[in-house]
Amino acid sequence: MWFSRTLILVQYWRSLDQLMAYASAREAEHLPAWQAFNRAVGTDGSVGIWHETYLAKAGAFESVYANMPPFGLGKVGPLVEAKGPYRSAAQRLASGEGAN
Repeated sequence: MWFSRTLILVQYWRSLDQLMAYASAREAEHLPAWQAFNRAVGTDGSVGIWHETYLAKAGAFESVYANMPPFGLGKVGPLVEAKGPYRSAAQRLASGEGAN
């Protein structure tokens, strides 16, 4: 963890499949918290969200931003809007579309 103007938390997962399963599980903490955040804050600009997902192979990562300027890898690489057929992180990373 790093505390400054920005809070950074690093997590390590055994696999992308386990990470995605946790992120979408209704009985886990992430999905209900994310849904509550979106209902309370949405895109009003009061809170910024940034996360990066890295796989253990070259070029397989993404940076996601909501309500904040580019930070981390997004500050030095190309930005691609998450829209169209690859709306989920799992779809984008599996296809290579949108992954930096």
